[in-house]
Amino acid sequence: MIPTTPLNPILRTAFILGNGALAEWIDIRQILTKSNALLVCADGGAEKARQLELTPALIIGDLDSIILQTLAHFRSLGVKIAHDPAQQNNDLEKCLRYLLRRGWQQFILAGFTGQRDDQTIATLQITRKYLPRAQFLIYTELAEIFPLKKGHWLIETEKGQAVSLFGFPQAIHLTTEGLKFPMNDERLGSGSHGLSNIATGRRCEIKFTAGNLLVVKNHSQV
Repeated sequence: MIPTTPLNPILRTAFILGNGALAEWIDIRQILTKSNALLVCADGGAEKARQLELTPALIIGDLDSIILQTLAHFRSLGVKIAHDPAQQNNDLEKCLRYLLRRGWQQFILAGFTGQRDDQTIATLQITRKYLPRAQFLIYTELAEIFPLKKGHWLIETEKGQAVSLFGFPQAIHLTTEGLKFPMNDERLGSGSHGLSNIATGRRCEIKFTAGNLLVVKNHSQV
């Protein structure tokens, strides 16, 4: 099996911007260009987009976190605004449901962690819920997080970079290469067994045959 990078260039990709913490080292314009992604704002993410002088293609949410001037600004630019007042799903999940119905399969998320722990947990739970139908990359203030389904994956790294693996809730027949502490046909479940591994070069390979895995690639070297 040929390894696949977590962001597949042939899949339709959306960059969804929330109103949570946003790392200074993330260059959204560069990511949008490199991944040919559609920029979508989840409700208050529109405020961040305006601050960064970015124009989304779409704003989705109940619109309770956007000031009227920002809505008027983006309406004047022709930005589509999808008002979804339902309260059983948060704004990130509203974005995913809307985009999945229209053929998007891959999502880069930023601004959905950091400010509130419950929101961070909700983000991880949502990605696990939709992982059978989509692929994700989550940017936090300190890391890139890859929720992965079974397969053979190739992750770009830097030598000495801290990389942690967690069962999500479990990954079966897990084998890794390019990490200081390799795994060989293991079952990785709950706990800290995969915490704080270290990249030995410019990439690591991860294979598993069932379950889901959460890979956390820390931005700072150990």
